[in-house]
Parts: sequence; structure tokens; C-alpha cells
Amino acid sequence: MSFPVDRSSCSVCNFNGSIHGSSSSSSLCSHGGSGSINTAVTSASASSTQKSDPHRSVLLQCYVELKSSVNVEDHVLDYLYSKSVISKPLRDRIRDCATPESRTGLLLDELPSCRASAFREFIEALNASKVTAHQKLAKKLLEVAENG
Repeated sequence: MSFPVDRSSCSVCNFNGSIHGSSSSSSLCSHGGSGSINTAVTSASASSTQKSDPHRSVLLQCYVELKSSVNVEDHVLDYLYSKSVISKPLRDRIRDCATPESRTGLLLDELPSCRASAFREFIEALNASKVTAHQKLAKKLLEVAENG
């Protein structure tokens, strides 16, 4: 799978120079773009990006592993809520789920319908977690997105 890349920013993950754990401001995201978030995205293209989001297929490819390995109560849910990726009602619905797997499953099901940067911010949440397994999954998600 090939992603369009603006060399000043990544239109796939809106890479801003810091999400991949690099302290270098000139680092490249896994899609080849560098720099800051592309602010020229119109609301129409953002809406169409949500509906045809290539990250949806990445989440689906990794769904079983994510659902069984990620505990969203372990920092991820609060991180996404604090960044306004998910709403309070969605956060509450996720927290009301009976099991950790069902909480993660609901988040994964809803994430593609969130704003266009939700995938990138989910990766950030996994990387910011103190759980090594979350950080490894973040890396895997980026690799799957890059390799299609």
C-alpha cells in the first residue's frame, strides 16, 4: 500500500516530528514525511479521510492482538480523552464495558469514526504508556501502516 507524502508533513499520520520517539526535529515518520502537521486539510477532506481511512485496515489487521494485549484503562483511554480524540460519553461507554477486552474492542471499533488524527494519537497514547507491550504494538501498527 502506498501513501501520498508531502515532504513537509505526513498526510497519513500527521507526523509532527515527535510521535515516533525521536528527539530529532528532522526525523522522518514511517511514511516518509517530516515536519509539522499539515494544517491545510479542509473539513471536507478530513471527513472523507475518516470514511476511507487507511488506518482502519491497519486496526483491523491487528485487531485480535490489540484487543487481547492492550488494556485501555492503563493510560490509553485517559490520554485519548485528554487530547479530545474521544468524547466523555464514549469514554464512559468504554469504561462501562464488562471486561478489559470488550473495552479495548469498543475503542478499536470507534476509533476510525473519530477525527482524522485519531490513529496518530492512539499511537502516541501507546508510546506514552509505561507498558512495554503497548510500545511494541505502537511500533507494529506503524510498520503495518507503512508496509500495507
